Amino acid sequence: MKKLLSLLLLAALIVTMFVGCGEDEAAGNAQNGAVKTGTFSEYLVVEKVGTINKESFFTAAGGLYYKENDAWGIMSLNGARDTGAIYSSISTTGNYFIARTREFSNFNDIAGLNSASLVDGKGKTYISGYAAYYELNERYVKVVKVTERTYSEDDLVASATENGLCFTGKFGDDAWYKGNWYVFDTVTETFVPGATGTADTFVSANGRYVQFSDANNNSIKINEKGEPLPENSRLFDDGSYKVETKIGEMYDADGNLLFNYDLTGFVPSSYENGYYSASKYEDGESKYVVMDRKGNIISSEFDEYFTIYGEIVACDGKIYNLEGKNIIDGTYDSVYFDKVFNQNWLLRKDKQYTMIDKNGAVYFTGSYKGDYTIWTSEFLASKKTKDGTYYYSHKDKDYTIEGYGFAPWIVKTSNSNSLYNLVDTMTGKTLLEGYKSYDSVSRRSLAYYVYAKYNGGTDVYLVVSGAQLKDVVTKKANLFDDLIAAFETEGIAVTVNKENGEIALDSSVLFGGDSAELTASGKTFLNKFIKAYTTVAFSEKYEGFISKTMVEGHTAPVKGSTYASGLQLSEERALNVKNYCLSAETGVDVSKISKSLENVGYSNSQPVYDKDGKVNMAASRRVSFRFIVNVDF
Repeated sequence: MKKLLSLLLLAALIVTMFVGCGEDEAAGNAQNGAVKTGTFSEYLVVEKVGTINKESFFTAAGGLYYKENDAWGIMSLNGARDTGAIYSSISTTGNYFIARTREFSNFNDIAGLNSASLVDGKGKTYISGYAAYYELNERYVKVVKVTERTYSEDDLVASATENGLCFTGKFGDDAWYKGNWYVFDTVTETFVPGATGTADTFVSANGRYVQFSDANNNSIKINEKGEPLPENSRLFDDGSYKVETKIGEMYDADGNLLFNYDLTGFVPSSYENGYYSASKYEDGESKYVVMDRKGNIISSEFDEYFTIYGEIVACDGKIYNLEGKNIIDGTYDSVYFDKVFNQNWLLRKDKQYTMIDKNGAVYFTGSYKGDYTIWTSEFLASKKTKDGTYYYSHKDKDYTIEGYGFAPWIVKTSNSNSLYNLVDTMTGKTLLEGYKSYDSVSRRSLAYYVYAKYNGGTDVYLVVSGAQLKDVVTKKANLFDDLIAAFETEGIAVTVNKENGEIALDSSVLFGGDSAELTASGKTFLNKFIKAYTTVAFSEKYEGFISKTMVEGHTAPVKGSTYASGLQLSEERALNVKNYCLSAETGVDVSKISKSLENVGYSNSQPVYDKDGKVNMAASRRVSFRFIVNVDF
């Protein structure tokens, strides 16, 4: 699993603009030493969004891929969509998979070479019958069709052994095969008219425009309809453009006039992160401003270069908002910004760190001391003791952690029985606990998918800022309230944990001793439980809200027990409860839940704790129902 992606995420998101600092008078006043206190009460929210009956798989191209019986398959990030193991090989290009159902038999097998398919992270096949694909941007893909071989088989075999199959290889500028490229538009699912060339000619994409060289090495820029840009055009990263001979006019990708920038005297020079950088030269000095896509100047004038990080600007060590107002006192060496949660910025001055929001409200200020301090580009979260142990400190509690971190704002901490928890570094809250291992992948800069692995399978969670799941959290809370009322009407006692989404059934009510066989009283209890659950959860009010319901078996961590020793009992109890709930014995119509009810055993890895932090043995022995809502970023 490529965890390095999460550690490098910030560097790819920081945007540098060639603009400058505002004068003190124009910049406005800072906070004059007053500290506005922020809060992290709802910083991170964890929502379970899927389960996968595999421990081994890999993240890439906006999806997952795995190997099974010497074949490869593709799954969506939440595991809900699965192609099955139908491909002989899989490689990637940006946000897409290149999948083959057959391999070419030899270097003369042109048809076999032209048998690759372009597949997205949800398993959707866009096109087939080509030799290679190269993502140009999120919309366009360069597609290569091979027509003939150019070198002897001996040369090809030697080069392939050294470099792997490619089209430019060890033969310098010559290609192994002759062929043509085309540009496929994944939005319209058609080829861009006129965008084609031989395998050795240049092609790229910028926004909605494709740029390439023709046979005479002339540069051509066309949109998805094959319409060319006007001559003397300057193209920006959002697909807008200006024409040098029409000074003052900015156009969108369809050729519609966006605005006339000549009215302000500032000329747009670049576009990044939703804004134009614009400048003008006047009275022997250059001035710079931030301009929106309507041509409005939204900042005061700056006279030095600055760097924009989302919604704040750093210039000569000072911090401003987009309007050019200095929002916090002091100067800073570095700014760190994580776009995934899009709420906070970490400022560094020597060894002092200050976290602020976009208005300059200070969440904390402090320095980390120790023999060795570790920090990622997202957040300083750990330090190293003399014995080589890494740990993260939050208030009066220290967590022993694994390695340098896990994902932005999250650390992986040690648990018992070689199991691990995930801790929110902002609040100190434990997000997940009791799993064998974790992996993560960001999703469209909106959230993280976390893959929590147990024996034989994987639970999939979304980790997002509280604001992003506000509507889902509210509806989920309402569903819990309705379920609790229904359970009370049926006269049954269950423990509902709204925070982690667990509806716990006492094992002593369902089973006898260490048995997995349901008792008569346990069956009576389940008759009432499943009636209340299905009546509410699959009512018209919550139609389509639940995608899956998990039946989870748990044992208590009694002295001498291990994860392995309790696993079978937990699995058998969960399976027996699920099977009974789907049987005719309940007298309940379970047709709406029958295809989405699944079982899993967690052994003693997820005990229940009392308020004093001690394990509650009785409460830990349970079978839980946990519904998974439809959330897909």
